Amino acid sequence: MHKIKTRGWKSWIPGLLLLFLLSGIAGCGTLQNSREVEAGIKKAFPDAVILQAKSGKDQNGYRFKEFTIDNKGVVFTYKNYQKDAFFFSGTVADSTNDYSERLLNFFSEKIEEITKKYLVQVEEIGSSIQMENHITDMQQIDTGAQAFQEIYLLLQDHLPQVKLDWFDFQLNFRTFYDNNQKQLISVEKQGDWDYSYARNLLYLNFKADVDMGLVSNVKLSNELLDSIPQKYIRALYINGNPYQSEAYEIEFLYNLEDERYYALVGFGIEIEYNGGVKDYLQREIIESYYPDADYSISTKDQTSSYQIGDDHYLITRQKNGLKFFKNSQELKIKSYSQLSGTSTGATYYYWISVDDFAALMGMSVDSVQKDGVYLFV
Repeated sequence: MHKIKTRGWKSWIPGLLLLFLLSGIAGCGTLQNSREVEAGIKKAFPDAVILQAKSGKDQNGYRFKEFTIDNKGVVFTYKNYQKDAFFFSGTVADSTNDYSERLLNFFSEKIEEITKKYLVQVEEIGSSIQMENHITDMQQIDTGAQAFQEIYLLLQDHLPQVKLDWFDFQLNFRTFYDNNQKQLISVEKQGDWDYSYARNLLYLNFKADVDMGLVSNVKLSNELLDSIPQKYIRALYINGNPYQSEAYEIEFLYNLEDERYYALVGFGIEIEYNGGVKDYLQREIIESYYPDADYSISTKDQTSSYQIGDDHYLITRQKNGLKFFKNSQELKIKSYSQLSGTSTGATYYYWISVDDFAALMGMSVDSVQKDGVYLFV
């Protein structure tokens, strides 16, 4: 029989306070200050001119503010308005703009030339401009990247210089194969696009899909595939022996920026669901190879500590990463929540280099091969 935990009435107080707070917010539906809107628009579009600003109420009595803006010849509308709250009675404030539509119309002739040249599709959907590349030959991945490069350069001076939380806009590059969208690259502001990096990322992810048997209707080039790094290595060897884990997935990720492989780690984690999660693979390996490690997890302090020989290790989980200590001295180990466009999947997991992964377990890297990562104690 499963035991159901109950909480006392005091534990309800934060939830009730939040409920009342949200109710208050929903009842207000406060619109943005006009100066805030104008300052934000000028920050995102320094050359923009506010042509008109008006406010009023719609036929349902909801208030709105509407701004007509000219950004280098592209005239568009930004509207901040009240609407019914979904969960509570009262109203909430929302916003909308037609910048993507107006921008696409402004450059329609030149964009049409690009679509015909590269056989891609471009359309406006909601607050975004979408470019779709449907491929039947893997070399068309490069064609799509070239097309998006031309579109980005065409629109670059009209893209926001900074992202505003309340101003929705995206320039999206979607790649389709086997009748499904497989890859998405989003540009929200100037500088988000790097042709060389994006091209390599597209090929890296495509090869990973090929390796996993997810590509069947695309003409492949073995020569081109061989030139692309392997995104994942899914095997680990320690002292020449294969290491198997029933609890955790063995997976090393290739990072395009430094051309190295990274391991997934977690510290300060002890969760009961899904069969029980205690940190991650490194904890299991440490306890297996060092029975006296005294591996300890503190979910309260979000730390993990253990002993390997005369060395004491402490790892602390911070808001934006991990800190690593060996014998009270901080180690220069960098942790990442995303690499090569791939996130860790949970906020408490991070990528660290294979070299650092090995060092934290008192090991060294023998070699990194396509068939596995080889460590030795």
